[in-house]
Amino acid sequence: MRYLPIIAFSLSFVFSPTVSESAYPNVSLAIDQFVSQVYPKGSHYFWVINDTTSDFSNEILVDINTALQVHSEEDPQPNRFLLLLVKGELIGAQHIPLGAKVDCHSEEKEI
Repeated sequence: MRYLPIIAFSLSFVFSPTVSESAYPNVSLAIDQFVSQVYPKGSHYFWVINDTTSDFSNEILVDINTALQVHSEEDPQPNRFLLLLVKGELIGAQHIPLGAKVDCHSEEKEI
């Protein structure tokens, strides 16, 4: 009987969701699929998330930087995009200037 609290505590960790578990597990996959369509097949690229917001339970606005490495001796070619994801699926994308000031968070009225 004295092991019952330990077993119950251990089982609570097994059946509870992890802290790092994403509400939208397909977000990184959707971003990668978008970037792979932007750049030529077989090219070397990477992407980095600058900022995100989720004002609605099923929408995420993502600000990303991408870079295409054409040749190893050349500098990467950077680009920047805003992506709209709904339920982890890409709904829209917009190419924006690299230095643009973008606030992914909704504007709140100040009192």
